[in-house]
Amino acid sequence: MDMDILIVKLGALGDVVNTLPLAITLKKQLGAHIHWVVEPLSYPLVAHHRCVDSTIVFDKHNWIQSLPGVIRQIRKQRFDICLDLQRIIKSGLLCLASRSTRRIGFDQHRCKEMTGIFPFDRIPASDPGRHMLLQYLEFAEYLGIQDHAICWNIPVDEHVPSGLPSQYLVLNIGATKEANKWTPQGFASLAMAISGKYSVPCVLTGVSQDRAMADTIIDIAGKHVIDLVGKTSLQDLINVLNGSLAVVSCDTGPMHLGVALGREVIALFGPADPSRTGPYRGHVIKKQLHCSPCNKRACKDPVCMTSIRSEDVMEKIDLVLKAHGLQARSDTTE
Repeated sequence: MDMDILIVKLGALGDVVNTLPLAITLKKQLGAHIHWVVEPLSYPLVAHHRCVDSTIVFDKHNWIQSLPGVIRQIRKQRFDICLDLQRIIKSGLLCLASRSTRRIGFDQHRCKEMTGIFPFDRIPASDPGRHMLLQYLEFAEYLGIQDHAICWNIPVDEHVPSGLPSQYLVLNIGATKEANKWTPQGFASLAMAISGKYSVPCVLTGVSQDRAMADTIIDIAGKHVIDLVGKTSLQDLINVLNGSLAVVSCDTGPMHLGVALGREVIALFGPADPSRTGPYRGHVIKKQLHCSPCNKRACKDPVCMTSIRSEDVMEKIDLVLKAHGLQARSDTTE
């Protein structure tokens, strides 16, 4: 008999990317129909994924208007299992509202907003500092699946926006949390160093809110960067990342997308713990400071990020580009 599993994961883009291996595992190992409640930003990624059978959009920022319609959609059918991967009050209530035979959530130690009081089955306690992708896969293990290969299968249509060269790096300049951002001077210096050493330009990506930062970078770096900040849809961004030699990013969703697409990712970390929310595969640059990780959203003196030098990042870039067979200008005459 076919099994229907409802995933409630409302989180940001990176959280959704890190949940995809669980959805793929449940689809492949159980033959389940996967249904997903997700936020608008990540909807295109989930809705177009071949392992997801149906998608319900919940705008938690306008939840009063969104909630009645979402509940109606959830209650149209009966699910065998509902997984609360968000572990907040809103996600817990959506799970309770679903017509599910079983509801499964994190153990109480890892729950937020007192959601441990909901009458759900609980997966066994585990290390809360473990990478979140692996924590999500614990739900598959709880359902008896021990053999799971980690993959994302992100849909790519191979269309790269016109005007991009055949070889480029991506500098993803934004971050949802202000404290996670690197400096525009750092990005500009890095772009000039890459262009000068390897004759490869850097493509700037980000959302419209990153416009001021992008303008500062462009003022400094000029012709060494190509500006796509605020100019890409999610699918465009996926295609741009997929066509790149490497991705340099702070702690934000496109960093995880780069990993999922098999790109070489250099992640710049400050307030957060990269062993938990960093790139599942890739390089991490993080300064060892007494105040980090603090997990703050904003900081008056984000020394953990401002102390990262373009030279620190360039050391990783050298390794990545030489692995691609690119030769530095200074090496060509040797």
